[in-house]
Amino acid sequence: MHYFKLLPLSFLMFGLNSTLHAEQISLPSMSVEGISSEEIPYALPTLSIATPDTGDMIKRLPGANINSNGPLTSISQYRGLFGDRVNVLIDGVRISQAGPNRMDSPLSYLPSSRVADVALYRGIAPVSSGIETIGGTIMANSRKAEFASGQNAEFHGNASTGYADNGDTYYASVMASVATENHRFQIAGSIDRGDDLEFDGGYILPSEHERDTVGINYAFQSMGYELDLDIEHHATGNTGTIALPMDIMFARGENYKIKFSKELANGGKIKARINYQDAEHLMNNYTLRTPGMITRYALTDVESKGIHLSYVQSGWKVGLDADQAEHNSDISDPTNPMFWTKNFNDIERDRSSIFAEWSGQLNTDWKLESGIRLSRITSDSGTVGSSMAMMMGGMGTNTQILIDQFNGADRSQEDNLIDLTAVFTYKINMDLDIEFGLARKERAPSYQERYLWMPMESTSGLADGNNYIGNINLDPETAYQAEFGLDWHTSKAAISPRLFYHHINDYIQGTASMNMTANMISAMMGNPDPLQFNNVDAKLYGLDTNWFVAINNDWQLDGTISYVRGERRDTSDNLYRIAPLTARTMLSYVQTTWRVGFEAETVSAQNKVSSENNEKKTSGYAVYSLSGSYQANDSITLSAGVNNLFDREYSNHLGGYNRISNNPDLTQGDRIPGLGRSFYAGVNVNW
Repeated sequence: MHYFKLLPLSFLMFGLNSTLHAEQISLPSMSVEGISSEEIPYALPTLSIATPDTGDMIKRLPGANINSNGPLTSISQYRGLFGDRVNVLIDGVRISQAGPNRMDSPLSYLPSSRVADVALYRGIAPVSSGIETIGGTIMANSRKAEFASGQNAEFHGNASTGYADNGDTYYASVMASVATENHRFQIAGSIDRGDDLEFDGGYILPSEHERDTVGINYAFQSMGYELDLDIEHHATGNTGTIALPMDIMFARGENYKIKFSKELANGGKIKARINYQDAEHLMNNYTLRTPGMITRYALTDVESKGIHLSYVQSGWKVGLDADQAEHNSDISDPTNPMFWTKNFNDIERDRSSIFAEWSGQLNTDWKLESGIRLSRITSDSGTVGSSMAMMMGGMGTNTQILIDQFNGADRSQEDNLIDLTAVFTYKINMDLDIEFGLARKERAPSYQERYLWMPMESTSGLADGNNYIGNINLDPETAYQAEFGLDWHTSKAAISPRLFYHHINDYIQGTASMNMTANMISAMMGNPDPLQFNNVDAKLYGLDTNWFVAINNDWQLDGTISYVRGERRDTSDNLYRIAPLTARTMLSYVQTTWRVGFEAETVSAQNKVSSENNEKKTSGYAVYSLSGSYQANDSITLSAGVNNLFDREYSNHLGGYNRISNNPDLTQGDRIPGLGRSFYAGVNVNW
């Protein structure tokens, strides 16, 4: 009997509920022997099933989801924690956003048509995966060519293109390489374009998008040495972010990376990396949408640099990490050249850290993965100001008071963090493992949470419609995490459930502002009840699992289930923007060169909402999709399908709210609806 090889998530996940698919993959049929437990990190297989937004792939990982404020603005969420709490790595590097509202979220830097794989460390992320991993570590990696097997040059590449009728959306990407056994050079690029998207009741305005990327890579290897040089340019153009006060005019910049590794004679390995990023971002509230009473544009930028050094031998891994990010954000009025506000000025956030990790067998049945990381986070801000301080009356007086309070404060802050992890795995037999883990994880406040000196919505993409003011004296978040899970795998079926509990002290949450000056300014802006970032106590708990059943040689069922509950421990309120219970189920029929799939995404109602954030409840729904692919030969694969088959109108709880008052098909303050029916087709070519 031949069954499909069990991977962390089945190869047959080709019925994505998304706007667009870039490519399908070839599924080998093979017998299975010695099925192992779940891979770490848990990863989707190497594939390029894609939508314009890589976040739609992240959603397919158990426990993971995305907060969406626009078509290219996916903010990763894992087990109810999102934003700065989740350590998102793009090709191994943590990206710093130029926008204070995460409009250029890390996932937007890698188009899904160029994605090789996405992955996460299920549950407790190892300390080696990064600094500040309180919300886990998620990774997305781009396609990279391989070295050749000999000195003769080999030419390889990949090209894909596709179209979806919803939003008149299209994409194209290409990767071409030349390599010998010692040298490798590749160039890659992509374009994404789309008009405003549709739902069953009309159009989502604005939801157009455009993005271009170019990447160049050179690598050299010889006698255990490897050197890798990367340059990436990204340029997002006019892109709607209907859940935020402004839309993207551009988000562009470069990322540079140098990696070095050396295999030592004693069996150890040294790895080093240097990375640099320079990006700028322009947004406004009048080009893609009709402005309200006030027109604004904001120019923001980030410059960041980082280093990594590690040594691995005999189950041990020790190393150091350090990075620095500098942020600026200036707000202006196109109708009034005299208006200006220093939203964030000369913000600097530095992180330095050392870690040690050990993984190995305690005996024939027990395995331990343990680690410790010590980190120091320092942050500072320059002085701020605004022309609003020169206005007559209360607005000018109160603005000057806030300026004086902020500029007179001790803005230099330092936090010392300690992360501890221990994950035990007990092998019951060849098919079943039991896992139990404990951890202590910490996160220092973000620069928005500390240094937002005036009531505004520059909140790292919270998108709840509230004005916020920062708190320089915030304490770090400290989470005590516990996890229990099973990994049961056979050649015909598998399931890997995880139960988890997070007890978080000093959780950073917006609460009612007690700053009367800020409250008066916010009321003059039309938001009389602003929030201030403060420390509270919280807990999150739940269950997530992936599962697989090979019905026979032709038919397969697989899916994921994710549930998380987030609560305040100091009050009876719930945490904001927590994903509801979600299940994905795929029925697949597979033949040697073609396959079809029928998928159901079922989402329960979310009634446990945050009153502090004025969060609205959402109803449950089910959305169905059909997909198919045909492998014409070893090089060409065709794909087609339809998402939201029955054109169901629904609202995604993590989708944000419509901010635009004169949107003809949506009421201001309503949840952004999910996408309507979309037919798509694509072709992928390898050579």
